[in-house]
Amino acid sequence: MSLSASTLLLPSPDAAWRLWKPRAGSVGEELESPADLRSSAVSLVVGLPASACRTLGLMLPMADHELLGQMVETQMERHGLRTAEGGLRPHRWYLLGQTTGQAILSVDVLADPFPEHLAVQQAKDYMAALRLLELPEGHLVVLEEQGELVIAASHHGKLYRSHVFAPAGAAPEEVAQEIEISRLALEALPAFGSISGVTLVGRGWETDRVGRLVGLPTRVVESLPRVTQVEASQRGELLPVVVRQARENRARRAKWWRITVVGVAVYAALTMLGVFYLQGKDQRINALQAQVAETTDPAAVVKKTAEAWKNLTPALDQTRYPMVLMAEITQLMPPSGIVIREFECATAEMEIRGEARDAQLAYQFLEDLQNHRILGRYAWSMPQPSVREKTAAFRAQGKLK
Repeated sequence: MSLSASTLLLPSPDAAWRLWKPRAGSVGEELESPADLRSSAVSLVVGLPASACRTLGLMLPMADHELLGQMVETQMERHGLRTAEGGLRPHRWYLLGQTTGQAILSVDVLADPFPEHLAVQQAKDYMAALRLLELPEGHLVVLEEQGELVIAASHHGKLYRSHVFAPAGAAPEEVAQEIEISRLALEALPAFGSISGVTLVGRGWETDRVGRLVGLPTRVVESLPRVTQVEASQRGELLPVVVRQARENRARRAKWWRITVVGVAVYAALTMLGVFYLQGKDQRINALQAQVAETTDPAAVVKKTAEAWKNLTPALDQTRYPMVLMAEITQLMPPSGIVIREFECATAEMEIRGEARDAQLAYQFLEDLQNHRILGRYAWSMPQPSVREKTAAFRAQGKLK
């Protein structure tokens, strides 16, 4: 798919966004939020940050596209990537290549619930933001998106997998640990050789320190170049539910508009016949208008009461009760290896302190929290666990999205 004539909306390292228009030069227009977009271009492509669009890398037996799509859906079910309603999340997969009878796939999966401020109804398409950038081949890429650190790996320069692993400003030790974990995981796959280096994108990196910790050549670039074409072997629809529904509503409105035009034409032909009938109804209409005026004040009271009940909705939602949340956390814990020491819960955030058998189990517990149907409503973060006496003390914090 060619992007040379497309308008791109990409996330910046901070909370801002950049709008890149065709032939507009190397400086994009800065926006505070996609909601501020006023462009009506039909070629708009929105690049989603990793916090809203996770990218999975899969190695599956080579088959035709239809069967590969079914296997991708099976893998998503195993990862628990379902919506709150129980269906699979909107996703799109790309065939990057093959090796020794296996297909190399990259799958973009939307977050659930999808952030409302990213629902751009005039968008032609949605993609992972990193898929719209050129990734250095053989390097692991670490960059900041919307105040969070993201690590990405590529296959022949095409995005293979990416995920958020820490908030911006994390210590070099935490960055180096995530790089080492990703390197070991990738080098164990038959399709990947050894990782030749690390690319840090942006400013403020302690390059020498990170490079010394990971033991790989490390470089810093201010930004990554944008691609002009995305691989065409893609299946699935990466479209948020709210945007798809808005498009369907527009189509229905257009259909009804055509029907309305025909109806108006017929109505115009019958207008003269109905003039005398309408005159006889004027008195009745005036009486009804008087009744409506009398009910205006009571209706306003009812509306105000409804708004008050709406404001109390969070207090009536049982899934946000501390005891319910604690019960869900307890059910999520493995049979052994995790011990919860403290649990604090406020209106929009919670904190869990505990001990795990090792740091890997603590990170697995964090991922289970993020994928849980109820607890996944919170944005979870976890500083690097403190390992002492064969146990890893961890602190997980969740804030309501």
